[in-house]
Amino acid sequence: MKLSKTLMAACLILSAQAVVADTLPMSWTPPSGMTPGPIEGTEAILVTGPEGAAMQIVTEGIAPGHAITVWFVAVQNPHLCQSNPCTPMEAMGMPEMNAVAVNGGGTVVPEDGEIRVSAFLPAGEVPTNMFETRFTEPEMSEYHLVVHDHGPLAPDLASDMLSSFRGGCTLESVPPFYPESARSDGEGGGNTCVSRQVALFVPSHLRSN
Repeated sequence: MKLSKTLMAACLILSAQAVVADTLPMSWTPPSGMTPGPIEGTEAILVTGPEGAAMQIVTEGIAPGHAITVWFVAVQNPHLCQSNPCTPMEAMGMPEMNAVAVNGGGTVVPEDGEIRVSAFLPAGEVPTNMFETRFTEPEMSEYHLVVHDHGPLAPDLASDMLSSFRGGCTLESVPPFYPESARSDGEGGGNTCVSRQVALFVPSHLRSN
């Protein structure tokens, strides 16, 4: 994979100390309407170290012209989940998981359908976090990288559709177990938001094989 400048810069920050990197294909999620499973020709990479976590995804399969955001979710107490990877309800609906959830970037799907987004999540306070938590366990967290589809881009709502969770979408689009902050994050609209794809990175000490 050709690494973006964002990811390369993050790797330089992390390289001063121990770094762990994993690569996975993206997968469809059950709400997407597609059969769950890996998406051929896609890739997500995660690099973690004491200073934080960096990710990059390259994927396809979402309609051109749609606005998408990529959510960088760190579940800091994954050992409390019933199994690993944690379910979305555990990651986003259970305060004891001590999760961090931030927008890692947004883009409009081009005509060729390929999406490339990268982000760095630094340890410590996270101003745009959906939760009132601090990012203190970058090397022990389970990570969910979620591609969230906001539907066809509405020019008058473009900024919110590329930078918030609910931008351009109905209140009913927000899963009921999500924090209240997700419902107020962005100006709503008539589209239906759907989290279509995800890459799940389980920490090595919790992997079953």
